[in-house]
Amino acid sequence: MLKADQLTPGGKVFGHLPPFDAEAGDVIMEPPGSGYGYWVGAPSALFDAQSGAFYLCYRRRWPLGGRRGGECAIARSEDGVHFQEIWKAQREQFGATSIEKSAIFRDPSGEWRLYVSSDIAEAYDRNPPTWRVDLLQAADPAKFDPLTRRVVLDAPMFGFSHVKDPTVNVIGNEYFVYTSVGRLQQHHVADAQGVIRPAGRGMIALHRSPDGVYFPTAEIVMEPNAVDTMNVRASSVVYVAPLWYLIYDGGPTRADSYDEFTRLAAGFDPLHFSPVSGREPWVRSAHASGSVRYVDAIQVDGVMHYYYEYARADRAHELRHAAVALR
Repeated sequence: MLKADQLTPGGKVFGHLPPFDAEAGDVIMEPPGSGYGYWVGAPSALFDAQSGAFYLCYRRRWPLGGRRGGECAIARSEDGVHFQEIWKAQREQFGATSIEKSAIFRDPSGEWRLYVSSDIAEAYDRNPPTWRVDLLQAADPAKFDPLTRRVVLDAPMFGFSHVKDPTVNVIGNEYFVYTSVGRLQQHHVADAQGVIRPAGRGMIALHRSPDGVYFPTAEIVMEPNAVDTMNVRASSVVYVAPLWYLIYDGGPTRADSYDEFTRLAAGFDPLHFSPVSGREPWVRSAHASGSVRYVDAIQVDGVMHYYYEYARADRAHELRHAAVALR
């Protein structure tokens, strides 16, 4: 395990979120096959102080034309590295063509929650099929039942084309849920020479809620930018005093939609973030596309645990873990 003071000079560095060595990370899960489109990842990590255990939600994915995001699962660990799977569900149980990044959470009341992001296969409640977020609730994370799911976030609520990939936090007794969304109408305007340029397809929205069930508002906190012109997607929000960090995935081109790169943004509150990692990815793989994505970070006893999806040499993605001591 690396220590933060091994990575940064002392004395004049404040609110520093230490990077991690993606190459040295422990392999947590293997993908369901070898080659492009076989992935395991999109992790959501949680440390439960009551049980003293780590919980990890993730999805298994097959290539397009196959099962795509065919399965989501939850595993438990005593040390944050060695996990045993305790629950799983198939895309068909959600009426979906694909399971996307979901989020496991334990409400301060003690109730366990799973916010499941999926691409709904058919129209429902007079809404068109698109990505949405459903909520499962249970007293035990091994007992989530897809039949009890409730829709808590969908695109028509806010006039979006889609809403997906939730990142869930409670800040000051209020739920802050960051999602990937798109505008229903993309405005493609030709310049003086008649040239039309592509519009970004993914933004980061923040949904705030008093209970994590009813979400009355949404606001855009990040749009595609000069570096990531096509897509930005939140993967984790971390507080390192006095700064809030947004770890996000960026896609410079349409071709990067399945091999995004990890970027870093920071702000003095969880509402406003500015990119701080520059043009190069914050961390990257030494193989294939170089993609490291869906980085989720949690602080436990002075250690920052990173869980991430890592591109292998065969272009499949595996799920890894790395840890950096903050003191």
